[in-house]
Amino acid sequence: MSSAIRSLGGTPVIAQASYDLSGYLKKGEGNIDTDVNIAKLALALETDAAIAYTQEISRLKTPALITAGASISSTEASHATAIRAAFKSLGVNLQVLPTAFVSAQNRDRWILTV
Repeated sequence: MSSAIRSLGGTPVIAQASYDLSGYLKKGEGNIDTDVNIAKLALALETDAAIAYTQEISRLKTPALITAGASISSTEASHATAIRAAFKSLGVNLQVLPTAFVSAQNRDRWILTV
C-alpha cells in the first residue's frame, strides 16, 4: 500500500510501534479478555478505518488519489463485514450487514459493545 501511495505522489503514514486502544476499551467497544471481545475491538477499529478513509476522500481533488482512497475505504468496510460474519462462528447471532454502508452516522449499528 505504501508504494501505491508514493506512486501517486503521497507520503504514507509510518506505522507506530504501538497504538493506544484505551479509548475503545473505556467505551466498551471491545477488550482483550475473550475471543468475542477481541473481535469486537477489531470490528470497532475496522469500522473507524472505513469511516476515516471515506471522510478523507471527500477532501481529495486528484482522481487517482480518490480512486485509491475509495478502494482502501471499501477494503476496510469489507474487513468490518468479514469480522461481523465471523461472530456467527463465535456463537453471536447478528446481522452481518446492519446497514448498506459504513458511515459516522450509522457507526453505532456496525460496532458491538462488551
